Amino acid sequence: MNFVENFRTDKKLGNLMSMRLYNIQLMRYYEEVLAQAARNYAFTNDKKWEQRYQILKPKSDRLLKNAIKTADKKDREFFLAMDKANLDLVEMETKALELVNNGQSNEAVNLLESDEYERRRKILRDGLTEQVETIESNELVPTQSTNIVSDSVKTIIDQERELYEKLRKADVIKDEFLAMITHELKTPLVPIIGYVDILLSEKLGKINEIQKEKLEIVKTSTRFLLKMISDLLDAQKIELGQLALVKNPHHLFQIIKNVLARMRPDLESHGIMVATDLQENISCLCDDMRLQQVLINLISNAMDFCPKNNGKISIKLQLEDNTHARISVLDNGVGIPKSKLDKIFVKFYQVDTSTTREHGGTGLGLSVCKGIIESHGGKIWAESDEINPGTQIHILLPVSTR
Repeated sequence: MNFVENFRTDKKLGNLMSMRLYNIQLMRYYEEVLAQAARNYAFTNDKKWEQRYQILKPKSDRLLKNAIKTADKKDREFFLAMDKANLDLVEMETKALELVNNGQSNEAVNLLESDEYERRRKILRDGLTEQVETIESNELVPTQSTNIVSDSVKTIIDQERELYEKLRKADVIKDEFLAMITHELKTPLVPIIGYVDILLSEKLGKINEIQKEKLEIVKTSTRFLLKMISDLLDAQKIELGQLALVKNPHHLFQIIKNVLARMRPDLESHGIMVATDLQENISCLCDDMRLQQVLINLISNAMDFCPKNNGKISIKLQLEDNTHARISVLDNGVGIPKSKLDKIFVKFYQVDTSTTREHGGTGLGLSVCKGIIESHGGKIWAESDEINPGTQIHILLPVSTR
C-alpha cells in the first residue's frame, strides 16, 4: 500500500483552500490508521503492524510540522494545538507497542481501549473534523483531487476498522475455547489422583516398595500437570474477566498462618527456615482461598530457588497508611536481574529457561497471582538487588474499613 507523504503546496489542487482541506484529510487518515495499526499489533503480535506504525508515525509528524511551518498566524495556532494532541496520543500508542514487545499484549489492548485513550483521540479527531467542515462549507464545489483523497482515505479506514473488529472477535473466541478445553483436560486428572491415593493407601491390597515408588512418580507428575492446567484455566478466566471471587472479611494474619501450616512438610523436607513478622488484626475483604493460592505460589517459588538445606524465607505483614496491608515474601535465593523484574508477571515469561527447566513451571503462576491481586484492587511487584541476595515479592491490598 502506498501512502502520500508530502505536505502539498502545489497549484494542482486548485487553490489554497483545497490544499488545506487535502492536508487536514491526510492528518485524519494518519490518526485513524496509526490507531488501527497499534490495536492490530496488540491483538496479533504480528510485526507487520508495528512496522506499519513505525513507518507512518514520522510521516504524520512531518505533515503536522510542515503545516505549522507554512501556515499563517491563525492556522498556525490550530496546527500547534493539533500537534500537541497528536503527541499525547502517540505517547499512549508507543507505550502500547512497548507492552506488546514485553509480552503484555492484554495490557496493551486495555490501554488502547481505555477511556483516556478515546478521550485523546476525540480531541484530535474533533479538531480536524471541525476544520474540514468549515473549509467544505466555504467551498461550493470541492475539487476532484480532494474528493479522490476523501474516498481513498474512507476506503482504507473502513478496511482497517473491519479487520480490527474481526481480530477482536477472534481473540475472544480463542480465549473462550482455550478456557473450555483447559477445563475438559482438568476433569479426568482428578479421579486419576484419587485412585493413585487409594492404591498407595493399600486399601485395595498390599503393594511392594517398587510399586509404591512408581505410583509416587505417577502421583507427583499428575499433580504437577493438574497445577499447570489449573494455572492456565485461571489465566484464561482472568483474561476473559470471568475469575469468580467470593469476598468476605478475613484476617490476613490467619490466612498466612493457614498457608504455612499447609506447606510446613515441604518446607521442612527442603531444609528451609521460615521467619515471620506478622502484624495482627489487619482485616481485608477478600477471597481467602484465592489469597492462599497466591501465597502458596510465592512461597513455592521462593522455596525452589533458595539454596538447598540453607534456604531462608521471611514473610512480613504490616499496615501501611491505615488504608493498605503489605505482605512481603523475601528469600535468599539467586535473585532476578533488574531488567527482568517487570516481566516476571507476564504470562508464560520465564527469567531463565535453563533454571526454570530444572525446577519446572510454565511461567503462568505469577501471572495468575497478578490477576488475583489486581481483582482485589491491589498491587503486586518484585524487587531484587545486588546488595541483598534473593528476591522480594510485595503485595499491597486495601484493608477493610469499619
